[in-house]
Amino acid sequence: MSRFKPLGTHVAKIREDLASREKNGHSTLRSGYYPKISDEMMRDLAEHEGFVFLGSIGRNMNFRRPVPTDGDPVEVPDAWKGRIEPHGGMGSGKHRRLLREWLDGASVEDSSLTLRRDQLGALPKAEILELAAEYGWSFESEEITDTEWRLTFRPGTTAQEQDERRLLADDG
Repeated sequence: MSRFKPLGTHVAKIREDLASREKNGHSTLRSGYYPKISDEMMRDLAEHEGFVFLGSIGRNMNFRRPVPTDGDPVEVPDAWKGRIEPHGGMGSGKHRRLLREWLDGASVEDSSLTLRRDQLGALPKAEILELAAEYGWSFESEEITDTEWRLTFRPGTTAQEQDERRLLADDG
């Protein structure tokens, strides 16, 4: 048996830790604690689970769950929207090269393109979507399973539609 756990094990642990550590809508995760999961991915996963990232203090990443009052999305005034600098050896250079290799090998003649987000951990999701758009791909959906984290794209149509899809991706 391999000593390395599959990605899904770490994703499940992050979900579990977010929920078990939640107190009064706040939760904290430790940067670098989950192998193969970058800080960007932890933020994206927490947001997928309904939390917003407030920022880091040392290696602690702080999250808060917005409490809607009328069912509409809630803007959290102190939410951190900027880039998260990775801790440890997860460099974005190698991930950026890998992304470009995948995009260079893809053809907009195809009906869709699936990128493995779990293999691009150090790259911010916004950067992945932006670079894919430069290659003519429009974001379609995101799926997180026990073994993979997939971003699916379709050939882009207009710049406006790609911008709208990017905004939708940032919201969800």
